[in-house]
Amino acid sequence: MRMAIVLTLLAVPAALGAAWLTIETRQNRVVWDHFDVVKRGILYRSGQLNPQQLEAAVNRYGLRTLVSFQYPGEGVENERAIAKRLGVDFINLPMPGDGFGRESQFHEVLKATDDPARRPVMIHCARGTCRTGAAVALYRFERDGWTIDDVSAEMRRQSYRDGWIPGYIFNMVEHHPSAERFDPEISHDHNLPTPDEPLPPPHVANPEEPADVR
Repeated sequence: MRMAIVLTLLAVPAALGAAWLTIETRQNRVVWDHFDVVKRGILYRSGQLNPQQLEAAVNRYGLRTLVSFQYPGEGVENERAIAKRLGVDFINLPMPGDGFGRESQFHEVLKATDDPARRPVMIHCARGTCRTGAAVALYRFERDGWTIDDVSAEMRRQSYRDGWIPGYIFNMVEHHPSAERFDPEISHDHNLPTPDEPLPPPHVANPEEPADVR
């Protein structure tokens, strides 16, 4: 009986601790939601971070530009204020949650990452999957020369379920991945005689030539 009471008393704090951790995680206070390094020193990605996490990310990675794909509202204005206080650029590119934004919006991300004075850049949406994944996809296509399969695999790793975004973004690519890089051209030097050409006569050694001694 006493053992049962002891076990119950031990179980209650554990259950409360688990419940607290679940709530904190769901409110994005413990885990940086879908945070990842796309290209170190250039591009980072995440879901929506709370103010403390956002400031920590700016300080830890030396971020110079924050890009939010969220619709304007209190959250965006709070992030805008944080960026101003920390002295970093802030760009708001609101787009639908499914990630099917306008091409001009995605190219704003490339402009930021291409400018050494504006990077490192961190992009995010609510969860860091669709909108953020679409922006990263364009970066992978345009700057890293990835294939659709490579991009799709990365998006799945970031919890994006199979869908149309990789192909949708690929259609925006100005310079598609080089065919020579991913599907090398077959090279064949035809040095054998064609069937209608006579074969060259076999070489007959001249008696006066020195023998080939090996």
